[in-house]
Amino acid sequence: MLGASGSEVPGHNCPAFLVDRTFLLDAGTIGLSLNIREEDSLRQILLTHAHFDHIKGIPFLLDNLVIRNTGNTITVMSGKEVIDDLQKNIFNDRIWPDFTRIPSSERPVLKYRPLSPSHPVDLNGYKVFLQKVHHTVPAYGYVIEKGDGKAFAYTGDTGPTDLFWREMSDHDVQCLIVEVSFPNRLEELSLKSGHLTAALLEKEIAKMSPCPPRIFVMHVKPQYLGEIEKEVHALRHNSVELMKEGEIITI
Repeated sequence: MLGASGSEVPGHNCPAFLVDRTFLLDAGTIGLSLNIREEDSLRQILLTHAHFDHIKGIPFLLDNLVIRNTGNTITVMSGKEVIDDLQKNIFNDRIWPDFTRIPSSERPVLKYRPLSPSHPVDLNGYKVFLQKVHHTVPAYGYVIEKGDGKAFAYTGDTGPTDLFWREMSDHDVQCLIVEVSFPNRLEELSLKSGHLTAALLEKEIAKMSPCPPRIFVMHVKPQYLGEIEKEVHALRHNSVELMKEGEIITI
């Protein structure tokens, strides 16, 4: 867990989860948490959506790899709309260089791979399934399945949703990483901005069939951490706990 917070303040990093030291789920934090060797081992990034707190580490990662002349290529993978947002709004030679042509068009440090919910992909011994979630921009959650059939799921940012829970029910999900961004008293703001509160999460858990045995809460706004922690602990689900940055989860 390189970062699990819903905002960046001292001691709290934006979302990024390193899987087997080779690929990332979201990329809000990279260079501030990984050393040179760990950065050089990265090959793929699965993005949930293009909001800045989930992509912030990518520009500096690419810059670092080019400066060190590693020869690495990072393949950024997500739904087509997310890839389009990156190409149009970030790596456009205005906000940041177009790294699909650096150091050369033949051997770039950045490639894109659009994904579709109808076509799962194989990635480093895992099978990756994605499905749309409900957010203010096009956004996807992921189910990552191991060779033995066991899986974990990651929603990224989402408000109340349905399609993702249906996708999750088709897999042996041992662990769910899900967001809670705001305290219950800010439910209206949470819904308007495409996020969850602890009370809203409880309603989402009721939709899950079956409910994963372990549920980790991430994307908590640090300003509300104490309040949200109490509300999560008050849920009638002993399997739900807040994520700790730097924590290692195994399935």
